[in-house]
Amino acid sequence: MTRIRTIRIIGLLLFLFITVPLVELTLLLWLSAHEGWVVTLGIVLFTGILGTLLARSQGFSTWQKIQQQLAAGQMPGSAVADAAMIFAAGALLMTPGLLTDAFGFFLLIPPCREWMKRKLLAWAKSSFHIQATTNVNGETQTYSSSPGSGSTGSSAPGHSQIIDSYVVSNDESKTIDQQRS
Repeated sequence: MTRIRTIRIIGLLLFLFITVPLVELTLLLWLSAHEGWVVTLGIVLFTGILGTLLARSQGFSTWQKIQQQLAAGQMPGSAVADAAMIFAAGALLMTPGLLTDAFGFFLLIPPCREWMKRKLLAWAKSSFHIQATTNVNGETQTYSSSPGSGSTGSSAPGHSQIIDSYVVSNDESKTIDQQRS
C-alpha cells in the first residue's frame, strides 16, 4: 500500500516538474510574441519584486500574530498555516512565470488563503489519522480523528472525539494512609 502511494507521489511530482515549466514557457513565449520581450521581461520582474515585498510584509505581520498568540498561551495553528502559505506564495512569486505568479498572488489574498486552509484541512482530516494529547494540571485530554470518518468511534464526519481523563496520584493516598497510622 505504501509502495503504491510512493509511486503515485513520485509520478505526480514528476508530472508537475515537467508540465508546469512547459506551461510557463508557453505562456511567456505567447506573451512575448504578442506584447514584445521587453514587456514580458518587465511583467516578470515587476511581479517578482511586488510579490516579494507583499510576502515579506504579510509574513512579518503573521510572525507578530504568532508571537502574540504564544505570549497569550494560545496555540497559533491558523497563524502557522498562514505563515506556511505566505512562504509558499513568496517562493512562487520569485519563480519567473505567469501561472506561478497568479497562484502566488492568490495565496497572498487573505480570503483566498482562508478558503485554501479549509480545503487543505478537510483533505488532511480525510487522509491522515490525527491525534493530540494535552496534560494541564493533571488533567489529560486526547483529541483524535481517523481518515474518512472524521473521528474515532463517531459517525459524524468532520468532528473529533474528545476523551477526558483525570490523573490521580498514588502518592496522595499513601500520605493519607501514613497519617492514619
